[in-house]
Amino acid sequence: MKVPGPLRNTNKSHWSDAGIWLVYNVFGSLAPVWFGLLILETFSRKPSLADFSQHGEFALYSAAMFAPTFYIINRDLKIPGFGGRQILGLLSLLGILAATCFFVAVTTAFMVPKPVLEIDQNFLRHGTFALFVFSGLLAFLVTVLDNARLMPDVRRIATQQQEQLSKQFDELGGQK
Repeated sequence: MKVPGPLRNTNKSHWSDAGIWLVYNVFGSLAPVWFGLLILETFSRKPSLADFSQHGEFALYSAAMFAPTFYIINRDLKIPGFGGRQILGLLSLLGILAATCFFVAVTTAFMVPKPVLEIDQNFLRHGTFALFVFSGLLAFLVTVLDNARLMPDVRRIATQQQEQLSKQFDELGGQK
Protein backbone atom coordinates (compact mmCIF):
# COMPACT_ATOMS: atom_id res chain seq x y z
CA MET A 1 0.00 0.00 0.00
CA LYS A 2 1.37 3.39 -1.00
CA VAL A 3 1.42 6.00 1.77
CA PRO A 4 -0.37 9.30 0.93
CA GLY A 5 1.94 12.23 0.07
CA PRO A 6 2.06 14.18 3.33
CA LEU A 7 2.51 11.01 5.41
CA ARG A 8 5.30 9.65 3.22
CA ASN A 9 7.95 11.48 5.27
CA THR A 10 6.79 10.14 8.62
CA ASN A 11 8.39 7.36 10.61
CA LYS A 12 7.50 5.30 13.67
CA SER A 13 8.93 7.82 16.15
CA HIS A 14 6.77 10.63 14.69
CA TRP A 15 3.67 8.51 15.26
CA SER A 16 4.65 7.31 18.73
CA ASP A 17 5.56 10.83 19.89
CA ALA A 18 2.23 12.11 18.58
CA GLY A 19 0.43 9.21 20.28
CA ILE A 20 2.00 10.04 23.63
CA TRP A 21 1.10 13.71 23.09
CA LEU A 22 -2.52 12.70 22.35
CA VAL A 23 -2.80 10.58 25.50
CA TYR A 24 -1.55 13.46 27.65
CA ASN A 25 -3.83 15.90 25.87
CA VAL A 26 -6.98 13.78 26.13
CA PHE A 27 -6.44 12.84 29.76
CA GLY A 28 -5.46 16.38 30.69
CA SER A 29 -8.21 18.14 28.77
CA LEU A 30 -10.82 15.78 30.17
CA ALA A 31 -9.60 16.15 33.77
CA PRO A 32 -12.88 17.89 34.73
CA VAL A 33 -14.76 14.79 33.54
CA TRP A 34 -12.43 12.29 35.27
CA PHE A 35 -12.51 14.18 38.57
CA GLY A 36 -16.24 14.82 38.19
CA LEU A 37 -16.83 11.07 37.84
CA LEU A 38 -14.71 10.42 40.91
CA ILE A 39 -16.51 13.03 43.01
CA LEU A 40 -19.99 11.93 41.90
CA GLU A 41 -19.15 8.28 42.61
CA THR A 42 -17.91 9.34 46.05
CA PHE A 43 -21.33 10.84 46.74
CA SER A 44 -23.01 7.58 45.55
CA ARG A 45 -24.40 9.22 42.45
CA LYS A 46 -24.19 7.18 39.26
CA PRO A 47 -22.95 9.71 36.70
CA SER A 48 -23.61 9.44 32.99
CA LEU A 49 -22.19 11.16 29.95
CA ALA A 50 -25.20 13.49 30.08
CA ASP A 51 -23.92 14.93 33.37
CA PHE A 52 -20.84 16.15 31.51
CA SER A 53 -22.26 17.07 28.13
CA GLN A 54 -25.64 18.75 28.59
CA HIS A 55 -24.23 22.27 28.45
CA GLY A 56 -21.92 21.85 25.48
CA GLU A 57 -18.82 21.05 27.49
CA PHE A 58 -17.37 18.87 24.74
CA ALA A 59 -17.68 21.80 22.35
CA LEU A 60 -15.32 23.70 24.65
CA TYR A 61 -12.94 20.76 24.86
CA SER A 62 -13.01 20.53 21.05
CA ALA A 63 -12.24 24.21 20.60
CA ALA A 64 -9.34 23.77 23.01
CA MET A 65 -7.94 21.05 20.69
CA PHE A 66 -8.68 22.81 17.40
CA ALA A 67 -7.08 26.16 18.31
CA PRO A 68 -3.50 24.94 18.90
CA THR A 69 -3.87 22.61 15.92
CA PHE A 70 -4.73 25.61 13.74
CA TYR A 71 -1.70 27.44 15.13
CA ILE A 72 0.67 24.54 14.39
CA ILE A 73 -0.60 24.32 10.82
CA ASN A 74 -0.20 28.03 10.17
CA ARG A 75 3.06 28.81 11.94
CA ASP A 76 6.23 29.02 9.91
CA LEU A 77 4.38 29.49 6.63
CA LYS A 78 7.62 30.28 4.84
CA ILE A 79 9.17 26.95 5.79
CA PRO A 80 8.04 24.23 3.38
CA GLY A 81 7.34 20.63 4.23
CA PHE A 82 3.97 20.67 5.94
CA GLY A 83 1.91 18.53 3.57
CA GLY A 84 -1.82 19.13 3.36
CA ARG A 85 -1.54 22.49 5.10
CA GLN A 86 -4.51 24.08 3.30
CA ILE A 87 -7.05 21.31 3.89
CA LEU A 88 -5.92 20.72 7.48
CA GLY A 89 -6.12 24.45 8.20
CA LEU A 90 -9.61 24.56 6.73
CA LEU A 91 -10.71 21.54 8.78
CA SER A 92 -9.34 23.14 11.95
CA LEU A 93 -11.09 26.42 11.24
CA LEU A 94 -14.37 24.64 10.47
CA GLY A 95 -13.97 22.69 13.71
CA ILE A 96 -13.51 25.89 15.70
CA LEU A 97 -16.62 27.34 14.04
CA ALA A 98 -18.65 24.18 14.72
CA ALA A 99 -17.59 24.18 18.38
CA THR A 100 -18.52 27.85 18.60
CA CYS A 101 -21.95 27.20 17.05
CA PHE A 102 -22.68 24.37 19.49
CA PHE A 103 -21.68 26.43 22.48
CA VAL A 104 -23.50 29.59 21.36
CA ALA A 105 -26.64 27.52 20.77
CA VAL A 106 -26.50 26.11 24.31
CA THR A 107 -25.72 29.49 25.84
CA THR A 108 -28.61 31.10 23.96
CA ALA A 109 -31.01 28.33 24.95
CA PHE A 110 -30.22 28.74 28.65
CA MET A 111 -30.36 32.53 28.79
CA VAL A 112 -31.56 34.04 32.02
CA PRO A 113 -34.20 34.25 33.45
CA LYS A 114 -35.63 31.15 31.79
CA PRO A 115 -34.64 28.95 28.86
CA VAL A 116 -35.77 30.48 25.58
CA LEU A 117 -35.25 27.50 23.31
CA GLU A 118 -35.31 23.76 23.79
CA ILE A 119 -32.06 21.89 23.21
CA ASP A 120 -32.04 18.46 21.60
CA GLN A 121 -29.82 16.91 24.28
CA ASN A 122 -29.23 13.73 22.30
CA PHE A 123 -27.97 15.69 19.27
CA LEU A 124 -25.90 17.97 21.49
CA ARG A 125 -24.33 15.07 23.36
CA HIS A 126 -23.49 13.00 20.29
CA GLY A 127 -22.58 15.98 18.11
CA THR A 128 -20.17 17.56 20.57
CA PHE A 129 -18.64 14.20 21.49
CA ALA A 130 -18.10 13.39 17.79
CA LEU A 131 -16.59 16.85 17.32
CA PHE A 132 -14.23 16.18 20.23
CA VAL A 133 -13.13 12.85 18.73
CA PHE A 134 -12.58 14.56 15.37
CA SER A 135 -10.58 17.36 17.03
CA GLY A 136 -8.35 14.81 18.75
CA LEU A 137 -7.76 12.84 15.55
CA LEU A 138 -7.02 15.97 13.55
CA ALA A 139 -4.68 17.28 16.26
CA PHE A 140 -2.93 13.89 16.31
CA LEU A 141 -2.45 13.89 12.53
CA VAL A 142 -1.18 17.47 12.53
CA THR A 143 1.25 16.60 15.33
CA VAL A 144 2.57 13.64 13.31
CA LEU A 145 3.08 15.88 10.26
CA ASP A 146 4.69 18.59 12.36
CA ASN A 147 7.02 16.03 13.94
CA ALA A 148 8.00 14.80 10.48
CA ARG A 149 8.74 18.36 9.40
CA LEU A 150 10.70 19.29 12.52
CA MET A 151 12.43 15.93 13.08
CA PRO A 152 13.31 14.59 9.61
CA ASP A 153 14.65 11.07 9.20
CA VAL A 154 18.22 12.07 8.36
CA ARG A 155 19.36 8.54 7.50
CA ARG A 156 16.54 8.07 4.99
CA ILE A 157 17.26 11.48 3.43
CA ALA A 158 20.99 10.67 3.17
CA THR A 159 20.22 7.30 1.57
CA GLN A 160 17.87 8.93 -0.96
CA GLN A 161 20.49 11.56 -1.78
CA GLN A 162 23.16 8.88 -2.19
CA GLU A 163 20.90 6.89 -4.52
CA GLN A 164 20.12 10.00 -6.53
CA LEU A 165 23.81 10.91 -6.83
CA SER A 166 24.66 7.36 -7.92
CA LYS A 167 21.94 7.49 -10.55
CA GLN A 168 23.15 10.88 -11.83
CA PHE A 169 26.74 9.60 -11.88
CA ASP A 170 25.70 6.54 -13.87
CA GLU A 171 23.82 8.75 -16.32
CA LEU A 172 26.89 10.97 -16.74
CA GLY A 173 29.12 7.96 -17.28
CA GLY A 174 27.23 7.02 -20.45
CA GLN A 175 27.86 10.43 -22.04
CA LYS A 176 30.91 11.27 -24.14
